[in-house]
Amino acid sequence: MCGRYILYSDKEERAIKAIVEEVNKKYHTAIKKGDIYPTDLAPVYIPREDRQGIELALKKWGYAQHFKKKTLLINARSETVMEKALFRDDFMNRRCLIPAIGFYEWNEQKEKFRFTGSEELIYLGGFYHRQTEGFDAFMIMTKPPVELIAPIHNRMPVVVPADQATDFLYSTETAIKIMTENRVVLKKELIQGEKQVSFIV
Repeated sequence: MCGRYILYSDKEERAIKAIVEEVNKKYHTAIKKGDIYPTDLAPVYIPREDRQGIELALKKWGYAQHFKKKTLLINARSETVMEKALFRDDFMNRRCLIPAIGFYEWNEQKEKFRFTGSEELIYLGGFYHRQTEGFDAFMIMTKPPVELIAPIHNRMPVVVPADQATDFLYSTETAIKIMTENRVVLKKELIQGEKQVSFIV
């Protein structure tokens, strides 16, 4: 389960900073740096209305108050997304890419691990729901873990390869195929307070 991800930090992550600056200018707001939590506003990539390329949009993480419950839903299992009435239409017609530096997972001992890609930027696969008021809401899809993550947690976010990012948004068939693959190489770090212990992958 992905319950927190990293938008950007104080490091020179130019790609993410450019994304944040573009969204801030477009929406006349100020996206916070650092970790993104459920209910936070965050930039996502969506297909353009003219179906020519992709564009940035600002959306809120998590579906709230569905089925008259106050539970916030933040993740959707990729294996069953087509079977769930709540998710099916959004997945088929409103997929999105969530740009990030990385994401976190915790093991049973409550140890915190950070996962990043070999490149500066990774894309988490998700979809969004149109809201009649306020910002649209997005979900992050999860899948069974790769070997690196399996000892820590039994789920991980769907990570979309950069060279398939546009195809993920425009082709449902391609999106489903991507969700079963593990092309993106990840690195992990154990976070202990302010101390970080790197693992060689």
